Amino acid sequence: MRAAGFASIAVATSGAYLGVGPSADFMRGVIVASYPAAELVTVMGFGAMCDSIGRKPVLILGHFLTALAAFMFIFAQGAIALMMAFSALFGVGAASKVSSTLTMISDMSTIKNRAKHMGIFDIVTLGGLAGGYIAGMMLINIFLFTIFESLVLAGSMVMVSVVLVLFLVRETRGEKVASIGVKALFKRVFSNREIIRLLPVYTPIICLYGLIIAFAQGIAESGDIFSSNQALLILGVVGIALISGLFILGHVSDRLLRRKPFIIVGLFCFGILATVLTLNVSSIEALWPILPLVALVSFGAGAFPPAILAYLSDISKHETRGTTFGVYSMILGTGMIIGPLSGSLVIPVYGSIGFVLLVCLYVVLGASFSLRLPEPLREQKTSSRK
Repeated sequence: MRAAGFASIAVATSGAYLGVGPSADFMRGVIVASYPAAELVTVMGFGAMCDSIGRKPVLILGHFLTALAAFMFIFAQGAIALMMAFSALFGVGAASKVSSTLTMISDMSTIKNRAKHMGIFDIVTLGGLAGGYIAGMMLINIFLFTIFESLVLAGSMVMVSVVLVLFLVRETRGEKVASIGVKALFKRVFSNREIIRLLPVYTPIICLYGLIIAFAQGIAESGDIFSSNQALLILGVVGIALISGLFILGHVSDRLLRRKPFIIVGLFCFGILATVLTLNVSSIEALWPILPLVALVSFGAGAFPPAILAYLSDISKHETRGTTFGVYSMILGTGMIIGPLSGSLVIPVYGSIGFVLLVCLYVVLGASFSLRLPEPLREQKTSSRK
């Protein structure tokens, strides 16, 4: 489902759909930003719904809305208002999927395997993101599918996932929790000091996500990175190393009961990886002599995604877990707005160098604020010994 959903986004933000040039870059940033804007507005409600009516109904709704948005993009080409509206529908679907999926994973995990399970979630998400974007680009550029054919195929695949969730996914919610109003929800969230500490950490990290999702595809297309078998092999090594890091380093984080070092080291590795790939986008083959080093950095970049999600699970309570991940998704939406909009302002003027500078800025901010985080699992372990 994730691959099909991201494939439809790749098609809707491609040069074939939007055109090329600075105006297309600006339009791409605005359209992508409308996705998290809608997510930001709705995600707190979906998080509360996970606690009140259950996780599974919210997850099913998210899959259905994603499929609907993919089909609607067929009729939106050239109409900026419609493109923004249907991108927003993607965001509403994402709000329900992220809050429900992360809550269910957290329900089924313990401190002994939490980061590992979040790493698996990240692998699926990354696989869907990368696979979906690559599939969308290949449908248009290699298999020569039309925009109509590509979006129909992607939407149909997401509809299949609706049926699969309906029959194969089980509910993980415990006792029913009474629904509370939005004001009470915000009061509960922002009275939690641990959540407050996370805000300046997560926001730049998600800005980084949003920036890369919005503009990496355009930079890749400009460099024609699929032009040789050697370039494809290098990208394959990067992908395999990154996925291995997500799983293995998530497991190590659980064993050591530590999150902060994995967040910081992983962020810097991710920034280095994004910089190296961007600066060599026109000649990926130039990375061949240093491929082992690129693979090592890619492996290290897998450290921070499971660690930051596991950290949030560490400080959450079961009865309000959906609400807690609604908060995370609210931060996700905020960063996904700032990231693409910052790219829309900087990249049309400074190109790839501007992209690299923004990546470095968000990495440094995220890592700096991470230094202030406590280690809740280590503190719990110390307290239990007293």
